[in-house]
Amino acid sequence: MISRVGAEHPSLLDLSPRELERWLAEQSEDPYRASQILRWISLQTPIAAMSDLPQGLRSRMQDQFTEGYLASDQGIEGEGAVRFLFRLKDGEAVESVRIGEPADYTACLSTQVGCGLRCSFCASGKFGWTRNLTQGEILGQVFALRALTAAQSGLDGWPRHLVYMGMGEPFHNYSATLESVRYLIDPNGINFGARRITISTAGLVPEIYRFAEEDLQVGLAVSLHAPSSELRRSLMPIEEVYPLSRLLKACQTYIEKTGRRLTFEYVLLSEVNDTPREARKLIETFKDWRLVHFNLIRYNPIGLTQLKAPSEVEARAFLKRLVDGGLQATLRKSPGKTIDAACGQLRGLEYEKAGVKTATGH
Repeated sequence: MISRVGAEHPSLLDLSPRELERWLAEQSEDPYRASQILRWISLQTPIAAMSDLPQGLRSRMQDQFTEGYLASDQGIEGEGAVRFLFRLKDGEAVESVRIGEPADYTACLSTQVGCGLRCSFCASGKFGWTRNLTQGEILGQVFALRALTAAQSGLDGWPRHLVYMGMGEPFHNYSATLESVRYLIDPNGINFGARRITISTAGLVPEIYRFAEEDLQVGLAVSLHAPSSELRRSLMPIEEVYPLSRLLKACQTYIEKTGRRLTFEYVLLSEVNDTPREARKLIETFKDWRLVHFNLIRYNPIGLTQLKAPSEVEARAFLKRLVDGGLQATLRKSPGKTIDAACGQLRGLEYEKAGVKTATGH
């Protein structure tokens, strides 16, 4: 079904390549027009400027569709990342981050306006959940980043990797998230490599089982952040709904069914989850697991909590404990600290300026 959020006509970006082909057939147009249109869409080209399309086709497209492209209100650069705030048709805003150099960057995408999970270390949930993004609004971030990068660098602008790790919980918007992935990897469309895409979840157990059945070569990252249910509950309210024991069982099933490596995301919080005790617990729990990797990242303070990041030395000491204990782990760089590039921070700063209270009333 084509979404119509904030628009009288459906967005071109909410059409799958197959739906576009069917529409063209209804218009008695040649099938190859679909690839031409998809190329123009990926460059955020106005319909009127799609110069290799017949004028009559362009007129019919303008009559029946909106373009659905996203425009950036802000683009702030620092420490290897560029953070963008994109304005949506209904006036809401969503964030994306470009991580790395234009020739080899990762695009971090949002799937919701805000987030309802209220993780204590994340800015996205501090102002609550507003709505899900449509397929087109998710894709719009990819194409906007591509167009902006191409204009700035003279390169083709495509990201090397796509990670669904921005604002929102992707599996709370399962259909639109998966539809956007299928659009991107469709060989008749963008043909983006599935293995270069990763979807992150805070631990929605039913959706992990569902995702294991999708037969996609897309990566899965699970936000763990604690080795025990008690500690995880204090950081992530979702632990009350899907406790660690159920989550780990779902993760094991995912690995068994897909044969793909699973990534556990672990934000290091000073004197909270980065102590030798937590390292020992992780080793004890995961020492016999196969096809798992731990991505450690130092916390990016959001200004709405007393949580702090460990020093680089402390973070590397925690990493060493895991590796010495037989786990596969890496300490990721945390780009964008000087530009508040953690999930939801730019939108949060905008809300703070407007005097909007957080979901907890502060």
